[in-house]
Amino acid sequence: MNNKIEVPGESHLACVLLLDTSGSMSGESIRSLNEGVKKFVDQVSQDELAKLRLDVAIVEFNDHARVVQDFLPIASMTGPTLSAGGLTHMGEGIKEAVRLVKERNLLYATKGTPAHMPWIFMITDGRPEGEAANHIEEAIELVQREEKKSKLKFWSLAVDNADKTVLHRLSQRVFDMSGHDFAGIFDWMAESMSYISVSRPDADPDYAPLPQNVVPSQW
Repeated sequence: MNNKIEVPGESHLACVLLLDTSGSMSGESIRSLNEGVKKFVDQVSQDELAKLRLDVAIVEFNDHARVVQDFLPIASMTGPTLSAGGLTHMGEGIKEAVRLVKERNLLYATKGTPAHMPWIFMITDGRPEGEAANHIEEAIELVQREEKKSKLKFWSLAVDNADKTVLHRLSQRVFDMSGHDFAGIFDWMAESMSYISVSRPDADPDYAPLPQNVVPSQW
């Protein structure tokens, strides 16, 4: 765990990018995802306030869940190069992401750092596969419990044939994306982070308009 907080007197937002890197994301999907993450880092790093207040971690899930990057100030990130392969241990990935944001918010509290409600933003084109069924059920219960206590905001981006039944059980913040161009959704995230960075931690800020290839999922 990274215990360092840049500018601890400023309000901070912890954001986990929870990324499906299973075999179905190979080819154009993983290439576009890598480009989107790098663009997100570059764009937010140009915002003088947001780059001080946004801490980002990256978790991937395929045959297992792995912390690709622990929390760093976004301006210190380079953006990893992810590769695709394996099955879809989504439940394990979700639980790992929740663990990270809970630890980070505890660190903020210990340091006296004001904190916005943390984000977990999951991108997936599939459904839980290859893990015991209890993992996704435990993950759903965990996210629902933490959201009910206003401890986090969980977002899902459904790509292609993603299992939206599972995603809507996790949270109602579900988007559908057509095609494999992730640039627009990462633009949306970058703009939204800029909006949040100038708001009070207890405020409910506006978000940027969604890109043309992304719509709220109806269920």
